[in-house]
Amino acid sequence: MVADFSSRETLRLLEGFGLTGAWTWDFAENAHVWSSGLYAILGLAPGAIPADYRLLYSLIHPEDCPSAMHPVQVVQHGLLPEQTLRILRPDSTIRTVMSRGEVRASPCGRPLSAHGVLIDVSDREALARAHAARRRQERAIFERMRAFTSTTAAYPFRSFSAEWLELVGLPEPDLVAEPTLPIVPTERRHWRDYCRELYLTHNLVHSTPVLRLANGETARYRMVMIPIRDAQGALECWTNYIGPIGHAPRVDGPLLEALEQRIEGAHIRAARALLDWSMADLSQASGLSSSTIRRLESDAASSGPSSRHRAVTALRAAGIAFSLLEGANIVVGKAR
Repeated sequence: MVADFSSRETLRLLEGFGLTGAWTWDFAENAHVWSSGLYAILGLAPGAIPADYRLLYSLIHPEDCPSAMHPVQVVQHGLLPEQTLRILRPDSTIRTVMSRGEVRASPCGRPLSAHGVLIDVSDREALARAHAARRRQERAIFERMRAFTSTTAAYPFRSFSAEWLELVGLPEPDLVAEPTLPIVPTERRHWRDYCRELYLTHNLVHSTPVLRLANGETARYRMVMIPIRDAQGALECWTNYIGPIGHAPRVDGPLLEALEQRIEGAHIRAARALLDWSMADLSQASGLSSSTIRRLESDAASSGPSSRHRAVTALRAAGIAFSLLEGANIVVGKAR
């Protein structure tokens, strides 16, 4: 037996996510209906004001107002193109929505009614803006300090980041054939053998070779490649930091996630001792159970990444710093 889902029930389920709203407009009767989800997207209490497509159109941000969605245009031409636009709510907050609609017409082509949906994509737009801002910030750091972070999907390497290619000024196919080509010849064999063994055993790689840069200069660089594992412990990718030897890396994003995976129970115990905290203190600060704290301190690697992250975040908030030293060792200290 095939279940019969009504459009009303489907709409109710969809609007339960708080991201979708629907409207209809009967031209002959000038009758308007808004769903409760549409009221929510517009920042209005359900039924607070009578539904009216003209009001909906008036709430579109002036800079985004598409003429094709104007009420007169919809009635006369029977078109509702897909648009992404901003809604200016009565409380002055702004939501970004994707608008999709259709106009139903008579057999002779006369528009009879219209219906549409708004899908709130504000969080997606905000995330895209945040990613773009981060990329601009990373690019500024690279241009100023010639330091950057990147992610590598596999070893042996099959591709390289744009920053690495720009830094060393070598064609990508040449680097795929010989990844250590930017290292000066006198050090190349040493770092090739040293790094290959660590890569193959999925260990953190920390090297300090002298590189020949695209501008012809040579400089000693710090190169840290950290394996990131998935929830089952399998290798997912490598996160890389590359920068001049005297430049302290900015630890956040994927690099922070990768370093956190290397924090062991001994680091957590040492951090707690520096704060003079008991297990109960860390449990309260992190929101984790005492048994979880005990498990983290005995074998952090076997615990879930979310539990370790919450414990480390609580310790950092209390003034603990986890730092990466030469030789890929993590040291625990109190921030000044």
